[in-house]
Amino acid sequence: MINLFYKFNNIPKDHGPKNSHPTDRQKKFTLMATQFLITCKTDYEKILAREVALYNFTPQTKGQGWILAQANDETFTKENETQTIIPCFAHSIRENPIPVSASSVNSLTDELINLFTTNLGTKRITDSWAFQFSSSGSEQLIHRAKSVEKHWLDKLQKKMSRVAKLAREGIPFSASFAQGFFVHFTDFNQVFVSFKALSAGQQRMLMDPKSPSRSYLKLEEAFRIYGHEPKRNEKVIDLGAAPGGWSYSALKRGALVIAIDNGPLKDPVKLHYNMRHLKVDALKFTYDYPKPVDWLLCDILEKPEIILELLHQWLGNKWCNNFIINIKVGRNDPIVLLNKIRNYEDGLLPYCQSLHIRQLYHDREEITLMGQTK
Repeated sequence: MINLFYKFNNIPKDHGPKNSHPTDRQKKFTLMATQFLITCKTDYEKILAREVALYNFTPQTKGQGWILAQANDETFTKENETQTIIPCFAHSIRENPIPVSASSVNSLTDELINLFTTNLGTKRITDSWAFQFSSSGSEQLIHRAKSVEKHWLDKLQKKMSRVAKLAREGIPFSASFAQGFFVHFTDFNQVFVSFKALSAGQQRMLMDPKSPSRSYLKLEEAFRIYGHEPKRNEKVIDLGAAPGGWSYSALKRGALVIAIDNGPLKDPVKLHYNMRHLKVDALKFTYDYPKPVDWLLCDILEKPEIILELLHQWLGNKWCNNFIINIKVGRNDPIVLLNKIRNYEDGLLPYCQSLHIRQLYHDREEITLMGQTK
């Protein structure tokens, strides 16, 4: 059960891969977790704390790349258009984290083995299960986490070889919390352990050496989170396309791309047989085709309010079916910006069947919007 719910009437759901969430109407849920460890990019802890406060959670404490937040309500009623929110700045969400401290690798490993076996009890594991040892911060802390992970796996293999063989590293990207064993290092001798965790989907992507720019990585990551990507012969409009990183990503999938940019495109995009380049200002381009384009892509270095105005125009006029838009936050308050986007009265939600907002792994001072129009 995803517990980051808050009451907000008449809002479509924010979900992971397409069609992955069931719709429950007038059903009462009990929050199974009262506390969450939520991870994020380093230096974004204060922003994440402010964001989760919007969703009726009380931030308690924070460290480098993580916060602890308390759920305020024990129960709630999920009304018939209540949205499931995954915070934009969250990378993972872990239920009921248990603090564990030890002064050495061996003693910490022993504590974690005992915690794992105690939680397992008499349950029989017959399928693969997830585990992760993670950390935020210094190289030394990352090395510490890897060292404890190795010792823990070695001891688990000796103690429960059949269970160890079924272990799979990482938090599965799914619409619901995964059960497993998730250890996050907050200090050299301090970890939090959770038995349920949710991935927000961010991931470091592999660069294609043929791509004209590294912005390609952002779109590849966005496709992963959205759970949907252009199909062969679908039509794509790429606003602010130059030098062609996003267009290249769509062309690789067999899409038909119209690049809108005064600037030049680079090889191999500019001569691609599925590419048409219109050398006009992307902000002044008017869509005048009889049917909505399958995909709108936009990665323009411009103020957030200008990009949002542009997106209002495209979504309000139903010029596209799907969209992926990168917004440069810069010195703007990201929480004010999120409120503008998610506001049902004059934000983007009235236009959207689904809306996902993330700070991607490959985003810097940016956020990325992914969605499907009504």
